[in-house]
Amino acid sequence: MDLRQEIESLYERHVAQFSDHEAFRSLEEGRTSEEDQDRFLANLVRTHLKSPQILAFLYSLAPPASADSLLHNMLEELGIDDSEGVSHPSLLRQLAEGAGLAPVLPELERLAEWDLRRITVDPLLYETLNEFGFAALCEVTAFEFMLSRLSSRIAGAFSQHRGLDDKTLLWFTLHSEVDIGHAEQGLDNLVHYAHYYDFDGARALTIIEMVMRENVFIKRYLGISGATSE
Repeated sequence: MDLRQEIESLYERHVAQFSDHEAFRSLEEGRTSEEDQDRFLANLVRTHLKSPQILAFLYSLAPPASADSLLHNMLEELGIDDSEGVSHPSLLRQLAEGAGLAPVLPELERLAEWDLRRITVDPLLYETLNEFGFAALCEVTAFEFMLSRLSSRIAGAFSQHRGLDDKTLLWFTLHSEVDIGHAEQGLDNLVHYAHYYDFDGARALTIIEMVMRENVFIKRYLGISGATSE
């Protein structure tokens, strides 16, 4: 079993399902309402506001072969190891404010905090901490994989149909550039993680399939639960 290829194929199916979804196509083609555009952006901001904290957790569990790339990713999210010198959560706030969502930004901050708290207080679905970490790495890598392929298209839609400027859309621009490399590193990191913690291929795939049992992009960005890639 080629674990990396299996994971990549699963991600590709989920990205294709997301980009083919009627709600995504309506957004990209300018057929969706401003209210739905606002909801999409609010969901996206909420999803990624606490990315540095998630990456810090993953770095704490990182196998030696993945530590440097996860550290770089975390520092980049914090704006410490980034050519722009600005944290990615700050760019998400800039996106929200530029799109006219400043009044709801405190609520999005609260919801993002609640999401992070829920991760730490809810009963674990996995038997061990290393399995939980592998699941978290799987989801983080899935979003990097998707954004490396779709962030330019999403930014283009909001530029063309909403009139958002380049400064407002900078979060998308950076992710279209850097997440190609992050996605490739992420696939390697998942394989390194599985080997380091002695997961056989079947065990690793079982965890990944649990994480991706629903299409996480459709669920998080579009707010629609229950979609699978089957």
